[in-house]
Formats: sequence, structure tokens, C-alpha cells
Amino acid sequence: MKKMRMCSWVVACSLVMVVMSLERGRVQAADPEHRLLRLPGQPPVRFNQYAGYVTVNKEKGRALFYWLVEADHKKAATMPVSFWFNGGPGCSSIGAGAMSELGPFFNKNEGTGLVRNKHAWNKASNIVFVDSPAGVGYSYSNTSSDYNYLDDELTAVDALAFMVGWFSKFPEYQKNDVYILGESYAGHYAPNLAQKILLHNEKTPGQSNINLKGFLIGNPWTDSYYDNKGAVDFWYHHSLISDETYNEIQKSCDYRVEPAVGFSTSAACRNAANHASNLEMAEIDAYNIYAGNCNAGSIVNDSTASTKTRPSFFLGLKDSNFCGPDTTTPYLNLPEVKAALHARPGINWTECSLIINSQYSVTSVVQSMLPVYRYLLTKGLKIWIYSGDIDGVVPTTGTRYWLRELDLTVEVPWYPWNHSTQVGGWTQVYKGLTFVTVRDAGHMVPADKPSQALQVFRRFLAGKPLPSF
Repeated sequence: MKKMRMCSWVVACSLVMVVMSLERGRVQAADPEHRLLRLPGQPPVRFNQYAGYVTVNKEKGRALFYWLVEADHKKAATMPVSFWFNGGPGCSSIGAGAMSELGPFFNKNEGTGLVRNKHAWNKASNIVFVDSPAGVGYSYSNTSSDYNYLDDELTAVDALAFMVGWFSKFPEYQKNDVYILGESYAGHYAPNLAQKILLHNEKTPGQSNINLKGFLIGNPWTDSYYDNKGAVDFWYHHSLISDETYNEIQKSCDYRVEPAVGFSTSAACRNAANHASNLEMAEIDAYNIYAGNCNAGSIVNDSTASTKTRPSFFLGLKDSNFCGPDTTTPYLNLPEVKAALHARPGINWTECSLIINSQYSVTSVVQSMLPVYRYLLTKGLKIWIYSGDIDGVVPTTGTRYWLRELDLTVEVPWYPWNHSTQVGGWTQVYKGLTFVTVRDAGHMVPADKPSQALQVFRRFLAGKPLPSF
């Protein structure tokens, strides 16, 4: 009798252990109110989604919006948690990163029709898309003066508060490997946030530590001198501007103090840069110099426009369908979509905020990130930079200039990497940092070359150099 009871107890315990093991393969949200059951028009999926707000400043009523897509994998709970930040400054990770580049769904039709992205990055990681800073996308502040001035320090402080608050809502992720992802002005966001996280971990050791392992950034705005110089050299060497314009820009523009060439206190610099952009390069898309142009414009708009129109200065936004209508803005402003995402119903979602962009500190924009990199390179993080090689806004040329300035030790010399027996781009592995170009991709690499971008992301997570021939 005792043996039978013992046997029954063992069987019962074994069943419990099996169930617990199966449950660990799925993520059980600590905040069920943020569960996103289904977006309007969404095809069925196997992974869970969550969306909502994390308050980053209670006194001022400031909150950042996020959308978590669980990894599309049976072991999602054990996989990394990666936080994606779009640039601008002032552009939405929900509309740009998630809905146009690496998220699980694209809005390809008028109305509510969503289609699966077969190269979504949540095939390799849990992905959290974050609208940052407050005033971008669905994020907000109840204190209107918060929109009058923004800079890198405020953005990083809020981003750190967001991550601490987010992990308090999802404590089951606390021990997972954490990565920061982004593009363009995330060249400032990512290293600044990484530094804040490391300092936070040193000051508050214990349960609130964030298990940061590294960051991956595409075409990152990093150092105004090298990125501006690189842009002008790129234009010239790709035969986009004349000798005369090139020489005039070289003579008139102080690259160290320009948030981008053409936004200068020097009239001569502005005139030369405007001649380049408004005449010599007027018929191409500078974010992808070989992309088709339907002469309908692209990028950020007022909410009533049927197609997007480009603002004068944004680091990091290009419509993924340059010749087509803007379907994302109407979709993300549908009441039923906002309700599904748990977004504030009264917010008018725009892909980029002209207010945030215009009020963002120029001092921050022109500040070099190289000192931050020198600090981070001593901390054993996994740091990868990828660069679409036909981006004329933050081109490969400028990135190579500032990498040279870091004077890193080369561990694996420059070589072409193999993507399905074709050259995916070129790469070089330095001590502490890997640099990757993506061939024939513009500023928004996951939109232009989705398969190659996913391969880069998988290799980054694995810490393995891209395959050679």
C-alpha cells in the first residue's frame, strides 16, 4: 500500500514538473491588463503580445508607450529581451520599426489589413518597441512644458526609468539577456542608455539590475564632424553633387557644429547645402539613393495627407513604401487599434513629431558619442554597428571615419560576408566591436534588405562573425 501511494505521489510530481517545464516555454505576463489579444486585421499567431504604458515621472505625468512581441519560438521565456528605439529624434518605434521594418506585421492595405513579416526579428528574440522620448508616437506627458526642451540626458534618464518600470511589470524577464537595438539617432540613444544601465547596476546591485549584454545600431548618428564629413564625401563620390558644390560645402561648413549639413548659422554653408539637397539631389531619396521615386514625397505628414511628405531634418525615417500611400498613420489612429494597444484614445499618432524634433537640443545632437564608446568598450559588452551602404543621410563613409578615430585593434580583417551564396555586405571584427555593411541597403536596413538584416541580428545575438565564402 505504501509503495502504491509512493508511486502515485511520484507520478503526480512528475506530471507537475512536466507542466511547469512546458509553462516555462511561454511567457506568463505579470501585468495581464497589458495583454494584447489581437490587433484589428491581424492574422493568427502563436506568440503573445503586450502593450501599454510605463510611467517614468509620476510628478509630471510622463509615460512611455511600449509594444512587446514575444519571441515566435517555443522557448520564448528563455530568449533575450531586446528593446528597439527609432531615431529622429522624434520618430515612433511603433510605426517605423515595428510596422515598417522588423516587427511581426506590416500594414500593406487600406483599412485594417495586416500581413505577416516573414523576416520579423521576434523569430530570434522577444522585442519591445518603445516610443521615446515622451511626445513621440503614443507616449505623452501631462506637463506641456516637457515638450519645450529635450536633450540626450533627459531621454536617457526616462529610458532607464522605463526599463526599470517595465521589468517590474514583467519580473519573469529580469534574468534574461538584454539588448538595446535601434537606428539613426539611436546612435545617441543606445550608447547613452547603455551607460546609464551600467551605472544603475553599479549603484543598485541586486534584484533591479538589468542584465545588459550589448547593443546593435544601424546607420548610427554618432559624431557630427565625422558623420557630416562622411555624408558630403558620400554625395560627391557617388556623383550626386558637383565639384563646385562639394568645394563650397568643404569651405563654408563647420562639420563639428552642424546637426546636419545645411542647418548652419553660416549662410554660405546653408546655401551650398540647400543647393545640393534641393537642386542636385532633389529627385532622389537621400535615405536610399538608388530607391525608386514617384515624386510623391515620403515621410512624416500631417494626419490628413494621403502620402507622406519629408520634413527638412530627420535622422532616421523613410517610408518603407516610397511610392505608395501612407497606410500606417490611418491604421494607428483607428479607435479600435488604440483600444487593442491600450493607447490613450485622444492621442493623434504621427510617425515623427515635428515638435519634439524642433525642440530637441542641438548641443546634444552635435555631441560626440566617442567618449561614451571608449567607456563602454571597457565593459565587455557586445557592440555591433551595421550600415546600409547606399544611405546618403548617415552613410557608411562617416561611420568608418569615426571607427578609425577609436583606433581599435583589428581581430578579423575586412571580408565579404555570405548571404545565401551572395555578398550580403562586408564586415570587420575589432576588439570589442563588430562593423557590418549591408549591400544595397539604405538608411532603414530591415525594410530594404529584410533577410540580410535578420541574419545580422541572429549573428549578433549569437556573438558569431558573419559567414565568409
